[in-house]
Parts: sequence; structure tokens; C-alpha cells
Amino acid sequence: MTWEVCIRYSNGQEKVLRSYRNREKALRCVDAIYNTLGYPLHLAYIVRAGDAQQMFQSA
Repeated sequence: MTWEVCIRYSNGQEKVLRSYRNREKALRCVDAIYNTLGYPLHLAYIVRAGDAQQMFQSA
């Protein structure tokens, strides 16, 4: 399974920044982003399953 590090904007849009095969590495990436950039109020960095976009399109 692949894990995607995404940026989620306040309007609900998401953009994939990077994909990982290991969930822990993806979570560490998000931690590193927040450690470097801080915690902005208008967006969030998230980790989601790589096939999540396909699941939403088929529903």
C-alpha cells in the first residue's frame, strides 16, 4: 500500500506532495514539514492511503 503526503487547503482542495510505501516515513515527513514551517491556520498536511482518490471517484 502507498501513502500520500498531501496538503489540504481550507476550501477542501488537496494536492499530493509525495508518496511513500511506509506509513511511518510519511508521518515523519509531515512532522518535519510542521517543524520547519510551523502550524498555519489556512491549510493542513495530511497522510492518506494512496488509493483514496480512486475510492472517492467510484462512490
